[in-house]
Amino acid sequence: MLDDCIEALKPSLGGYYVDGTLGGGGYTFKLSDKVGKKGRVMAIDLDNLAIENAKEKIKTEKIENVLLVKDNFKNIKDCAERVFDNKKMKFDGIVLDLGLSSAQLDDRERGFSFKHNGLLDMSFSKDEAKGFESAIYLLNNLKSNELTRIFRKFGEEPWAQKIGKEIIKYREEKEIKSTKDLSDIIEEAIPKRFSPGLNKIKARIFQALRIVVNEELESLEMFLPQAIELLKKDGILAIVSYHSLEDRIVKKFFEKEKRECICPSEIPVCRCDHEVKIKLIKFKNKKFKIPSREEIEKNPRARSAHMRAVVKI
Repeated sequence: MLDDCIEALKPSLGGYYVDGTLGGGGYTFKLSDKVGKKGRVMAIDLDNLAIENAKEKIKTEKIENVLLVKDNFKNIKDCAERVFDNKKMKFDGIVLDLGLSSAQLDDRERGFSFKHNGLLDMSFSKDEAKGFESAIYLLNNLKSNELTRIFRKFGEEPWAQKIGKEIIKYREEKEIKSTKDLSDIIEEAIPKRFSPGLNKIKARIFQALRIVVNEELESLEMFLPQAIELLKKDGILAIVSYHSLEDRIVKKFFEKEKRECICPSEIPVCRCDHEVKIKLIKFKNKKFKIPSREEIEKNPRARSAHMRAVVKI
């Protein structure tokens, strides 16, 4: 939803913007074109591959207004302070696209996709300290009920318990190491009559593991209040999410920050002193925007995308 986000952000010449998820560089370099020589785009990513690819493009095309930061977007405030050496730094706009890049999905060494056989690492960066080292650790060490909880909570998977039990059964004979191992386990767990839906089941299981390994939802929750704080008045925040767990967090946060009072309904007089921080941007009277049919045809991975955007008051 690159064009939709850029339209929502309304980048101006000389403006300062943040791309919290550099990825393939689409947003970063589109913003770079729009802000001109006097503007700046700070692009953040944990992925070495994303950073190195962007460095090469910057060098080849002699781009001078992009500042790359290898970090997690949950540290956006610290990144801004370091890069601009300014604790009061404010931006005209911030964009966060939570989807995986094609390069990440196709990288066999990451194990993000069941369509390519490779090690079940699933981490965005080996340098990032996390609660779990890799999906391999999760699959070979957690109990059946713990795996079931992960698949239900982060993958919203109806077959979570059956798959969890099948994992325990499999690892009694052999360590689970590869995407093919996990794919085979899922196929064994699901009754044959449900085989037409296998790819969706696999996608949900892989998603759940990736979310836990990278603490993705926690990072999003940490990012949101910092992003609002870092915006100038009338600055715009646009976020693209790809599953209901992410979208629910963004929606809930936006709904809270657009209200004057967040006291429970049973309290008759406001005591929270909460201030309205944002105004929702609506798209044809809707609070979110989805990809056009043409975009989905060009990029089927975009079919589940939801974009929400707000203006800081």
